[in-house]
Amino acid sequence: MRKERILKLLYMAVAGVMLLLVLFLIWMAVLTLLSGKAQRVPVLVYHNFSWENDVSDNNKVLTPRTVFLAQMEYLHDNGYHVIPLKKLIEYMQSGGDLPEKAVVITFDDGYESNYTLAYPILKHYNMPATIFLIAGSVHPNVPGEPSMLTWEEMREMESSGLIDIQAHTFNLHRKVYINRERTRQEPAVIARAYLPELERRETAGEFTDKLYNDFVKSRATIEINLQKQVDTMAWPYGVYNMTSMRLARKAGFKYLLTLKMGMNEYGDSVQVIRRVNAGGEMPLSNFAKLIEPDYSYVRQFRQVTFRYLYRFVEFFAR
Repeated sequence: MRKERILKLLYMAVAGVMLLLVLFLIWMAVLTLLSGKAQRVPVLVYHNFSWENDVSDNNKVLTPRTVFLAQMEYLHDNGYHVIPLKKLIEYMQSGGDLPEKAVVITFDDGYESNYTLAYPILKHYNMPATIFLIAGSVHPNVPGEPSMLTWEEMREMESSGLIDIQAHTFNLHRKVYINRERTRQEPAVIARAYLPELERRETAGEFTDKLYNDFVKSRATIEINLQKQVDTMAWPYGVYNMTSMRLARKAGFKYLLTLKMGMNEYGDSVQVIRRVNAGGEMPLSNFAKLIEPDYSYVRQFRQVTFRYLYRFVEFFAR
């Protein structure tokens, strides 16, 4: 008798969960139909640039100048309007009007080629962009390593009104070993590192202190050197978890960018901003398809569903 009662309760619980899931999916479908063809904005992301068409080391990080120039020409000649990231954030939060075929441009890491190769092209077309700087990488350039931006170069770009420098952590754009054998690595913003000198991994407290102190230091370093407000961060490798999100918010970051593929609409979370990787030797035909919004019902249903799932994650990251 007791076994039958337990099975009945279990059945009712499963049925209840299934009913809630069905209701959730129906509600998402209704919201998808109501959203129609809401304006969807791609946020392009680039990293380093080269004079030559040689990106054999990493075809997503190193972009030939000729490719970037062709892409910017395409935007200019085909009616696209490059807007500042902050204007997109304002639209995502409050709605309003954006220019037709709006696009946002961002750069990660803070390579000097952003200044020497990309910036002159942006100036020519009067296109704004945001650079997410690894604040701890601003130092005299090391032979054999990619050259990084200097504060003087950043001040010049900021003074033009086209470039906005924001954070990409201070020194967490790296992977750490998480086991004694040093065979497994994960991004430092989501993983507790193995400490060989102590023969153990970081404690939860050490991990959170490391993240929080780094986030605060990244903001302070940029604000002191560029005399500006820093409230936006792009996650290294595009990854985060509830702990890192909570600490980033505590450190003063209001807006967070990922590498989740997709575009951004009114109502989407400004703490999970999607981006589109346009770097490498991408053919122009592929670039054209990449920035064209997909208004299929399936794509829009996915957009709306993840919008609320991300809000759910944000709630528990408080």
